[in-house]
Amino acid sequence: GLAHSPKLVGESITQANAAAMRAVTLLARDRLANVAITATVNPRRCVACGVCVQVCDYQARSIDPLRRVADVNEALCQGCGACVAACPNGASQQKGFEKAQLLAMLEAALEAV
Repeated sequence: GLAHSPKLVGESITQANAAAMRAVTLLARDRLANVAITATVNPRRCVACGVCVQVCDYQARSIDPLRRVADVNEALCQGCGACVAACPNGASQQKGFEKAQLLAMLEAALEAV
């Protein structure tokens, strides 16, 4: 509408209908593909301390009482990395930003200098 640029009423209605149709195509699907960068937990390293649960602003973390490890709800996880930074054991990792990948990027950057 007018937030985009000055338009006539008819143009605003057409643009609103198009935006609604784009939203409907996403909401009508049975499943949505999650392509966002999310966090993961290595259950061998996790001691269920709960630090990651406390720092998660999106309530995407919880402690599984049976397995005694942190769980990540990937639908809620925004990939901010707060849990990864806060984890005292390094049990949390961010997909696409694993330690080995970061070290390889640093080595490549240092070789380029």
